[in-house]
Amino acid sequence: MEMRGNSPDTDPLNFLQQGAAALDLELSPPILEQFRLYLKELKLWNARVNLTGLKTDRDIIVRHFLDSLTVAPFLGPAASLADLGSGAGFPGLVLKILRPELALTLVEAREKKAAFLEYLVSYLKLTGVEVIKVHLTPSLALKWGPRFAAVVSRATFSLARFLKLAAPLLLPGGHLMALKGPHLPEEELKAAAALATRQGLGPFQLHHYRLPITGEARVLIMAPRA
Repeated sequence: MEMRGNSPDTDPLNFLQQGAAALDLELSPPILEQFRLYLKELKLWNARVNLTGLKTDRDIIVRHFLDSLTVAPFLGPAASLADLGSGAGFPGLVLKILRPELALTLVEAREKKAAFLEYLVSYLKLTGVEVIKVHLTPSLALKWGPRFAAVVSRATFSLARFLKLAAPLLLPGGHLMALKGPHLPEEELKAAAALATRQGLGPFQLHHYRLPITGEARVLIMAPRA
C-alpha cells in the first residue's frame, strides 16, 4: 500500500486531514471534531495518567491516529471488531470514529487505561462500544468463542501470543490484523505462520507501508479464518 507524504500543518485538525488524505481517506467535519475532542482529552488525561509516551500533537496524530487509520482499507465489510490490548484506544476507537456503524469491543487489562476508554466512549457519545477490563488469556478466549468479524492489535503482544488470543474469537470468514514495526524477526514470523495453520487460519498476508508525513515504515500482518 503506497501512501503519499504531505507537509505538516500548524492546525492539528488540518494536519490530521492531510495525513488521512495520504491514506485516501476523507474525514468529514463531524469526524474531525471527534478527533479534536479525542486529542484534547488524551492530553488532559496524559498529564495525570501515563496513557502514552507521545506528548506533541504531531506525534499523537501521526503515530496514533494516522497509524490506526491505516487499518481502515483492510477492514472491508467487517461489522464487528475486537481490539486486544487497546491501551488508549488505538486502533479500535480511531476506527470506530471513522466507521460509526462498527460494533466495537475494546479489551484492556490496565485499570487506568480501561477507565479512560470508558470515559472517552461516553464523552464522545459513541454507541455500539463495549470496554472489557480483563487480562485476556487463550483459555478465556476459547470460552468467549467466535464472535467477531475482525480482531486487531497494535504492537501489544508477540505475534504468536496474539494468534492464540485472536484465533478463537474469529467468526468464519473473519480475519485478524496485527500492526507491527518494520523489524519483526524472521524467526518470530515463521513460528507464528506455523502456529496459524494449527489455529485454523489461512496463510499470512504482509502489507508493508509508510506512515504519512514522517514516512516511518510499518507492516500489517493479516490472516483469514480458514
